[in-house]
Amino acid sequence: MSELAILNPNHTLQLPVEIAERFQPSDRFIVWMDGDTLHLKRVTPSPLKIVEQAPVDEPLSLDEINDIVHNVRRQHHERKAE
Repeated sequence: MSELAILNPNHTLQLPVEIAERFQPSDRFIVWMDGDTLHLKRVTPSPLKIVEQAPVDEPLSLDEINDIVHNVRRQHHERKAE
C-alpha cells in the first residue's frame, strides 16, 4: 500500500487516514533517514513499564496481569515465527 503523507508548515507529518487509524494518538515512533527514505517504527512500551507505572494503592488485578503475560507470550511467539 502506498499513500501520501503531508508535511505541514508546523513540521507535523499528516498520515493518510487508512494508516493513521492503525495507531493511537499517544503512540510513539522511532524515526530515521536512509538516503531519501524516511522510516517510522512504532515503539511499544515494555509490559514491565505497565506494571511499574501501576499506582501503589491500586494494584493490578489478576486478570490484568494475566492479559499482560498472554500478550508478551503472543508477541514472543510471533517474533519466533518471523
